[in-house]
Amino acid sequence: MADLRQRARDWLATTALPLWSTVGVDARCGGFVERLSWSGEPDVDAAKRLRVQARQIYVFSHAKLLGLAADGDAVAGHGYDFVRAYGFPDGIAGGAVHAVSRTGVVVDAKRDTYDHAFLLFAWSWYARATDRDDVRRAVAELGDATWALLGHPSGTGLVVDDQGTPGFHQNPHMHLFEAVLAAWEATGEPIFLDRARTLFDLFQQRLFDRRAGVLREFYDDRWAPAAGSIGEVIEPGHHAEWVWLLDQYAQAVGEPLCDEAFRLYDFIERHGRNRAGTLLIDEVRPDGTVTKPSTRSWPQTEALKAELVMARLQDGVSAARSDAIVATLFNRFLAHPVPGCWIDWIDTDGRPLVDRVPASTFYHIFLALSEYLRARP
Repeated sequence: MADLRQRARDWLATTALPLWSTVGVDARCGGFVERLSWSGEPDVDAAKRLRVQARQIYVFSHAKLLGLAADGDAVAGHGYDFVRAYGFPDGIAGGAVHAVSRTGVVVDAKRDTYDHAFLLFAWSWYARATDRDDVRRAVAELGDATWALLGHPSGTGLVVDDQGTPGFHQNPHMHLFEAVLAAWEATGEPIFLDRARTLFDLFQQRLFDRRAGVLREFYDDRWAPAAGSIGEVIEPGHHAEWVWLLDQYAQAVGEPLCDEAFRLYDFIERHGRNRAGTLLIDEVRPDGTVTKPSTRSWPQTEALKAELVMARLQDGVSAARSDAIVATLFNRFLAHPVPGCWIDWIDTDGRPLVDRVPASTFYHIFLALSEYLRARP
């Protein structure tokens, strides 16, 4: 276990962070690159999604706070300045666009709730890393803009985007929950804890299926499961992610972890793992039928966070399993030919299903390994 902890810390501090703070930064035009090639070359021509810029701002802000990157605040600032310069053509109150070109020209102007969640999350961490009051004010302004622009007309939940995409999606609400908790910690503004309570209530009343004990991904405009097979999509990785977030919320408000978190974890235990018993698979149905047996890297990082929660609250299996997941991450997903890169997606035989290295994955890996280092010091 001690060797795993040291390996995780060393990989972050001496391999991944140095790579993504150099090769992963667009030094000429600003911001971060969207992805690297399989051989580790930056794809400078790919459009820059605001959510990816946000995720990298988070990574380097958190790395600064943990002492893993002495210049983490400066690297994060490189992304923050790019986003402020080009991502909000109508100011923060007008919301963030979805994507810009390498030089900052808007290529997709939609306002997307998922994007805003990650920007709010990232700016909150950047405010903590820099202790800048102007960034804290920007966090507050962005929070207000997100609800003003993207709140659903019914007053329950937020729309997918400003383009009229029908129904509700689980994922943006989950990341908004994560974001407002981060904003509460960064600013101390009561409105963010109020928004966290509202999203917690939404989870209990709308998102969580009490009969089946699952969290669905897609809903119609009345919060019923979306029609057809899409309404049956269950992602074990998101179950695990909610377990950790619900625990974060419980600690923030001084309450016990809710029963729904244990039911989500129980579903993972019964239906979420592959035949080897360690990796989470991509998708199942509410009855546990496997619909996508492949596995991405990010569900494993979320499984790690969920196991760390259970290791703290219970005993035995979860502590050992958290070590096993870290070992599997290194053996299966971080064993990329280019040090500091990752294999984002594998099939049931462990073969890569991708030929590029998405920058967006670093958020998942960094957060999970930082939680591992904190919980297993």
